[in-house]
Amino acid sequence: MSKTAGQGTASQPELTHDAEREALVRADLARHLKRGEPLRIVGNGLVAITVAVLMRDVVPLPWVLAWLAAMLGHAAFNAWAAWRVWRRPTRTEAAARRLRVVTRMEAANGLLWMAAELLWLPGSDYVHRGLIMVLLSGLGAGVMHSLSAHLPALYAFSLPIVLGFFVAGCFAQGTYFLVAFALLLVWLAVNLNFASHMNRTLRESLANHHRAQALAVDLQVQRDRAVELGQARSRFLAAASHDLRQPVHALSLFVGALQLEPRGDKAAIIMGHVDGALAALGSLFDALLDISKLDAGLVQPDWQPLPLRQFLQRLAQDQAALASAKGLRFELRTHGDASAAEAWVRSDPVLLERVLRNLLANALRYTDHGCVQLQLRLRGGRAEIKVADTGRGIPQSRRREVFEEFVQLGGPEGGREQGMGLGLSIVARLVGLLDLQLRLRSRLDRGTVVCLMLPLLPAPVVSPEPRVTPASGSALSGLQPGDVVLVIDDSDGVRLAMQELLANWGCEVFAAPDIDTLMPQLMTLSTPPRLLLCDYQLRAGANGLDAIDRLRDAFNDELAAVLITGDTAPDRLRQAAASGLPLLHKPVTPSLLRQAINRALLAAEPGIAIEPS
Repeated sequence: MSKTAGQGTASQPELTHDAEREALVRADLARHLKRGEPLRIVGNGLVAITVAVLMRDVVPLPWVLAWLAAMLGHAAFNAWAAWRVWRRPTRTEAAARRLRVVTRMEAANGLLWMAAELLWLPGSDYVHRGLIMVLLSGLGAGVMHSLSAHLPALYAFSLPIVLGFFVAGCFAQGTYFLVAFALLLVWLAVNLNFASHMNRTLRESLANHHRAQALAVDLQVQRDRAVELGQARSRFLAAASHDLRQPVHALSLFVGALQLEPRGDKAAIIMGHVDGALAALGSLFDALLDISKLDAGLVQPDWQPLPLRQFLQRLAQDQAALASAKGLRFELRTHGDASAAEAWVRSDPVLLERVLRNLLANALRYTDHGCVQLQLRLRGGRAEIKVADTGRGIPQSRRREVFEEFVQLGGPEGGREQGMGLGLSIVARLVGLLDLQLRLRSRLDRGTVVCLMLPLLPAPVVSPEPRVTPASGSALSGLQPGDVVLVIDDSDGVRLAMQELLANWGCEVFAAPDIDTLMPQLMTLSTPPRLLLCDYQLRAGANGLDAIDRLRDAFNDELAAVLITGDTAPDRLRQAAASGLPLLHKPVTPSLLRQAINRALLAAEPGIAIEPS
């Protein structure tokens, strides 16, 4: 009992959709008939006038005129009704009624032609009978094309004509009418069969059109839902990331301040573990930040010539130590002749390195024994860079899934070292950004090979000047002991950590949650502040850019400033990046903070322009 009820409930939406589609098809058929109405009325009237002229000497003239008046009156009424309908759009709910009206009008038309046959055919000669048959056959063929959209109307018009011919033949007798009636039946059968085929084709075409429209609407709804879910996910990640980054950022600064204090060996070991845990947290936050930057369109390739051999050698040196720590072999292999050692490509070295590091990290993570290889091969004007491992492999059913966000083959129980499942999703986006081709081959328990294909440069080029990255432990060369540094952050923990760290670096620190609270503290300053460290998102909808502008106006000075944000919302990332200020993303390590401070102080010097980070 319950099963039957369940099936009835499940099929109800489908039945509803079919009924709605049938109503739409009826409306289209009514529109089709409306478009053909003027031609049917004019054609029917012309044939009626022609027949009346031909039969004026065969049948008494009053009968001819009476019939013609009835026919033209019917045509005039039909034209008036069609004109009224033509002015109004055909509504779906009124389509069935309109089709019934057309059927009645065509039935009346057929009965008038039946009356003409009964009046004229019995007393006419063969010539006039033949002419009437030819005219009615032509009229029927023309009407068939127009009325095939609604078969009841076609039947209502055609059957009275055939019936009238049969009755007239019974009165007239003779073999002529038998042969003519047989031919008329064949004509009727062929016409109705052809009309039925046209009706079926037209209905299927209209139904498919509405089915396609419904699918398009459903596709748009699903697309809008997917976009909405993606935006909701971005908002959730941005909010969660911001709230989580605040305490981690404060903790990182506290650890940096503690490391400057004297401590014993055991405390140093514990601090090392804490620092490692913070580094792991930082890498997870960086992955989320990369996703947000890609969503915001802030990542754009910096195309430049790149010598592949040297590039891969430097990358292999870093990865070899990681592989050795896990008990794995790491190999860099160059296949082919000596030209592979001189191969150049055009790419963004930073983004390409990020792609390869993520692929290598994934290979090391899921390889328990054996080796990981980084291979270079030249083939057909292309460079093929392969990352091969002897690890666990990827099941066929999950090879597309691994490039989606938050997917871990080992599941969440894999531990902190398994990451958040963002590495390969970042790879997939960067591969598209760099116009690379990526292929993946894998066998369970045998390993995986990921191949990147890049077009080669046509000829060797001179190597560009390498970028020099400031050392992580550089000192605050632009600040003197006692220089004033301002801190604006609405987190109490972050402000306290900043004060401790900057005080250990010899700075005089003024900290506040917002610009209005900070300004009264600065009234007693005899010299203007040298530096401002400002959070981007403050309380009550305020932002750090406005605070920086107010302080620069207050001191009439190009105050050096560093913008710090825990926000990963794409629109806010774009606004912060557009400011041109040095931008740091929480959590910030003391070494990164020193680099940003030195950069901001250097940019504030007259005549020195620094490209924004």
